[in-house]
Amino acid sequence: MFHLDRIQQRLFIAMALIIAVLSGILIYDNNLAGPDIRPVADPTGSPEPSVSVTAQPNDSVISIIKVYITGAVRHPGVITLEEGDRLADAIELAGGALPDADLDRVNLAQRVRDEGMYHIPKVGEEATPIVTEHPGAGGNNGTGSGSGKVNINTADQKTLETLPGIGPVRARNIIKYREENGPFKSIEEIMNVSGIGEKTFEGLKDMICTS
Repeated sequence: MFHLDRIQQRLFIAMALIIAVLSGILIYDNNLAGPDIRPVADPTGSPEPSVSVTAQPNDSVISIIKVYITGAVRHPGVITLEEGDRLADAIELAGGALPDADLDRVNLAQRVRDEGMYHIPKVGEEATPIVTEHPGAGGNNGTGSGSGKVNINTADQKTLETLPGIGPVRARNIIKYREENGPFKSIEEIMNVSGIGEKTFEGLKDMICTS
């Protein structure tokens, strides 16, 4: 009986050793595999922050221009504007018109041009050049070139009415046309204005210019 107990003890010890060895192997393999890392949900339920990249449009290029404004404004002088601004914008940046300014004699909706000179007359002031665009060659005085021709791109309504065959309606049509279509590229283009045909053009072509 004692002999059998010894055998059982040895078998029990052998089995224990085998179990220990197998356990050690399993633990070693788990260590090699690394820890089981799983994402932990945010207890607040807030979504993970994300970085979004928004394509930025190309910055539009803004052209800066300078004009010289004189006459019945609070701060006459050189004014900095953006291309496409109107005479009304120039007057506003010059401090606004004076109480005695005769704004009926100027076209407030006219687009101003770089290096242009714009005169705001006073009520009762004698006829003077209202607008001078790109002064220099020939002493442009606002009605046209040094030859005294009327510049149909810059003249106001009253100046346009001095042309043969051009009354108040046609003068307003000329101003409206250049505001909607830009400056006249040639004197012949004036025939595109409502009410001005070849006959009217023949009577004034020698008295007008575009620069």
